[in-house]
Amino acid sequence: MSHTHPRTVRLALAGLALAGLALSACAASGGGVGGPTTTTAPAPTTTTTTTTTIPGGTGGNGQTALVSGRQHSCYLRTDGAVRCWGDNSYGQLGNGSDNSSTTPQTVVSLPTATAIAAGADHTCAITTGGVVYCWGNNASGQLGDGNGASSNVPVAVFNLPAPAVAIAAGGSHTCVIKSTGGGSCWGDNFNGQLGTGGNSSAPTPRSVSGLSGATAITAGDAHTCALVGATVKCWGANVSGQLGDATNGDANVPRTVSGLTTATQIDAGDGFTCARTTGAVVKCWGENIYGQLGNGATLPPPPVAGNPPPTNINSNVPVSVLNVSGAVVVRTGSDHGCAVLSGGSLKCWGQNSSGQLGDGLTTTRSTPAAVSSLTDASGMAGGEDHSCASRGANAVSCWGDNVSGQLGSGNNTASLTPVAVSGI
Repeated sequence: MSHTHPRTVRLALAGLALAGLALSACAASGGGVGGPTTTTAPAPTTTTTTTTTIPGGTGGNGQTALVSGRQHSCYLRTDGAVRCWGDNSYGQLGNGSDNSSTTPQTVVSLPTATAIAAGADHTCAITTGGVVYCWGNNASGQLGDGNGASSNVPVAVFNLPAPAVAIAAGGSHTCVIKSTGGGSCWGDNFNGQLGTGGNSSAPTPRSVSGLSGATAITAGDAHTCALVGATVKCWGANVSGQLGDATNGDANVPRTVSGLTTATQIDAGDGFTCARTTGAVVKCWGENIYGQLGNGATLPPPPVAGNPPPTNINSNVPVSVLNVSGAVVVRTGSDHGCAVLSGGSLKCWGQNSSGQLGDGLTTTRSTPAAVSSLTDASGMAGGEDHSCASRGANAVSCWGDNVSGQLGSGNNTASLTPVAVSGI
């Protein structure tokens, strides 16, 4: 199965939208465009684990148990073992091979895990004592071991200055929150996503400049955000407004998200970010070409040569997701978002070309729709073109594209509605 990579379409549409904005408001002042998203990342990422506890959907030490990369997913079992399935081109399943798998494989030689994170093509875990291990693609140093070689088995992150308590993996970078409340990041830094105050990439951990008191962290393709009290600070790529600070310029140090003072949990997609706030409200900011912000915006038609640029519907400040109440947690995929609701149902919005919204259709949506036949969700993870939901301890269902076996169903058959992962 072949398809156009969403990054190609995204950048074309974003360029048209920004061009239209410049023509209509060429005299406006404010933050400038910070440049394209990172060119060094091999593929867009999805959201990663944070310290937010999801009732019934946790493993190990109460951390998020289910994460997805571009075309793979991993689950942290209640016994501390990690099992992964899907694409394994770079060894991101961690089972000692490079063969993709349609069923879960146990990550080998990994001490008891307490938290996990999945980037585009790499995976990481915090283990007992706050030691971090990573495996998979290492072309940008995202494994943090100081060695540029990819690994199909876990390798220890080198010289982490304090125990890790939360972890996030982006397109080609990785970040942790340390027990001190500060942050460390490593890997690609083309857009400043390591937050070090510079743009030099790093194969081993570097401290995030000026970050303190953080309790959770999340990473998009080329940006990173941390939860600090009830506020959110973000850094890295910002061409679509994914830093949420009312500008569109990249930042290599943390910036505070505008007007957000009641955040309780965060999650980052490829070029957008979402937060759950007090009152179980969900707010998102950044790219909205596929309706990722869930605010009901009228989506642009596919680009046609000679047509005027579409209206810019991105937002560089938080906007409310419509028709979602009682949100327990918000999670994101590359270009879609989902909210687990208090009763166990799940609503999703955004890109749906492969059925990743789980509503039985392939219609992209800017307002949330219920995932079909799912009433017992306890957690969720989104990939590039697939999604998964945890359904209590050691049970997972997935839907969407399945070209690499990322649904974990024992075959490569895509599904527009949830199917059970075999042998989690």
